[in-house]
Amino acid sequence: MHHLTSAPARFRAGALLLPLLCSLAIVAVLGTPAEAKVRSWNNATTPLTVFDGGKAKGAGYGTWQIGTTVNGTRSQAYGYLRDSDPGNGYKVYFELITQSNSGICLSPEYTSCTAEFYDGARQFSDFDKETWGKSSWSPRFYASTAVNPSGSYARARMRIGESNKGPDSHSKNKLTKGNPY
Repeated sequence: MHHLTSAPARFRAGALLLPLLCSLAIVAVLGTPAEAKVRSWNNATTPLTVFDGGKAKGAGYGTWQIGTTVNGTRSQAYGYLRDSDPGNGYKVYFELITQSNSGICLSPEYTSCTAEFYDGARQFSDFDKETWGKSSWSPRFYASTAVNPSGSYARARMRIGESNKGPDSHSKNKLTKGNPY
């Protein structure tokens, strides 16, 4: 009788052990998430500024990081905006351009490509080019993109833009320090 009652107990222990081993195997294959550091792009005292015709049109600053969301690993930018010319009717935005260490390099024949980073996905603040139109600093806005699944390291190329009738005016680019993912 003892052997009949202990067999199901051994079965239950084995049944619990298999899912545990499978979970450990999945963690070993996927690895743990990279420790993402928050990287700044400019600040309120020295913001990234967009000019048009020599006149300041808008400014912005913020942070960038690699994060994990329900959509997977993401390049995430947070920022604040100020419209330096709200009377012209055009609004300002920031643009996140995610760069990774993996991409396609096109070079002329008999030359080699030495690019370390490649432009990938891009997104506007609050997912809208018409983000902010006031002369005061905005609340915090957000933009995110996917990261290149073939890469392992990314950084952000940030810029401020003013949405207008013709081609948009843009600030210089600000490159953040990178993060592994």
